Amino acid sequence: MTVAAAANAVSSDSAAIANAALSDTPEVNPASSDAASGKAATSVAAGLDLGATLSKVVIRASSAAEHDFESFLLPAHADDAIRDFLAKRGVEAVGVTGAGASRFLARLDGDLRTSHVSEFDAWGGGERTLLRTADFVPTKPHLLVSVGTGTSILKVDAGGIVSRVGGTALGGGTLRGLGLLLSGEADHDRLADLARRGSRHNVDLLVADLYPGGDISIAGDLTAANFGKVESRTPEDLVKALTRLVAENVGLLAGALASAHGKGLDVVYAGTTLRQHEELKDILAFSTSLMGARGRFLPRGEFCGAVGALEALETLGS
Repeated sequence: MTVAAAANAVSSDSAAIANAALSDTPEVNPASSDAASGKAATSVAAGLDLGATLSKVVIRASSAAEHDFESFLLPAHADDAIRDFLAKRGVEAVGVTGAGASRFLARLDGDLRTSHVSEFDAWGGGERTLLRTADFVPTKPHLLVSVGTGTSILKVDAGGIVSRVGGTALGGGTLRGLGLLLSGEADHDRLADLARRGSRHNVDLLVADLYPGGDISIAGDLTAANFGKVESRTPEDLVKALTRLVAENVGLLAGALASAHGKGLDVVYAGTTLRQHEELKDILAFSTSLMGARGRFLPRGEFCGAVGALEALETLGS
């Protein structure tokens, strides 16, 4: 599969791929071009987070600031396209993490310097870098939640040590799979648009439906049963209810775990499922707050693992 074909395979779900960069990028030899100009040689390194649905790629020159990196999305298993892309960009070293890391590294050859980074270490390192551009500082400790195909919940302690404390099979894979069954759509951007335009009031059973007179000390607009009514079968309404099902349960679980590990802990959300999906983020923040925690969202969080893999590579090489 060529790089251009890999980019097209993701369709609008991966509009963040820079098409100009991926189409016919000329080969780059940073060391020779710098030498010709009399500058110190600049090396180029990459970080890859190879997930079940998407491959996240970041590239940074050694002369750039740590938060100054290019970022790209490709389909999962597009190993040949990624390898060719890295070669065209003059990448000399690559840190790799995620479910597809072992498979990808086994297929590499040549002089490329590599490092296999554990997923939790990569996410911890990536968060530290990306937080430098955030408009908030999370509590110490706090939870870091990776909302990808599924959801993994990590605790980052006061010293920055990362450990997994929970998770759920609900995530982007649920949205795409059930979204396809309910609406005929599996594209991330289209599902996000359907959710934005829909209403869940004729799909979900609300507390107010059970207690119209308010004879219970629970807010009437809270969900009593996801998909417990289903009086509407329009794609917009079904996908809106599906989005709430996933976000409410992820947010409630993360908020409960935050409360179990300390009072007033922040929950920092990241991952590809959050890309351009304000509806999902709003529900996550609200559901998290119901458990006494505060939801935050990491800037460029879909690349958290890839950035961490790059950071780990450069730490090893320093």
